[in-house]
Amino acid sequence: MSKIVQWSAAGLILIQGVAVAGVIQSGGMAAGSNGRMSAVAGACTVTFNAATAANACRATYSTDAAGLTALGANSFANGTATTHAAPAGDTSSYLTVGTSDGTPVYINLSGPANYFGFYAGSLDIYNLVEFFMNGALVDSFDGAQINSIAFPGQTAAGNRAEAQYVDYFPSVLLNGKSVPAFFDRIRISSAGNSFETDNHAFGLAPIAIPEPGWLSLFGMGSLLIFSFLRKRNLHRD
Repeated sequence: MSKIVQWSAAGLILIQGVAVAGVIQSGGMAAGSNGRMSAVAGACTVTFNAATAANACRATYSTDAAGLTALGANSFANGTATTHAAPAGDTSSYLTVGTSDGTPVYINLSGPANYFGFYAGSLDIYNLVEFFMNGALVDSFDGAQINSIAFPGQTAAGNRAEAQYVDYFPSVLLNGKSVPAFFDRIRISSAGNSFETDNHAFGLAPIAIPEPGWLSLFGMGSLLIFSFLRKRNLHRD
């Protein structure tokens, strides 16, 4: 990855040549007919219970990156069908992405976020989640990577009996310390049938921010602004 955008008091700071080292972990909490939901404090959740992507999280779901084409009825399922496998214990409506349902699905957020959670079942290597900031790809992971963490030691993919709530926290190493990274768009795709997820959660997760790292970002932003203003004034003179 060549570009990562960080949020600081000075605005959006672009850092070149630093790679995202996101953390994937299993988590969530029991949620009755919804299976499992996020346990991250302050996260906003989209349940798809009405078989739509309508939500109060200011997250726009669409079939195009610009967010202009809303999802159709085939993007939602309830129960288990030939090409669908509801996450275990989830009897509510859920989002399905695949060759028979439409792929990819884009999620555009109203502002930078550093947490994404979702309940998934029957994960395959061809299931893919990608994260973008200002149009630039900052991180991605596939179903096999999730399985290796959610179900250690198991190599089988597409197991309909397996489901796990996935928490993802993007981060970068700055001055030897992990600092939260951000994204404003998610792309969910699948090269086969299907990628079933539910209870999408978004938010700024409560992660401790190393003060020296953020001070250095603030200083970098201030220096860039000062240099720009100084050059402009010199040209005027």
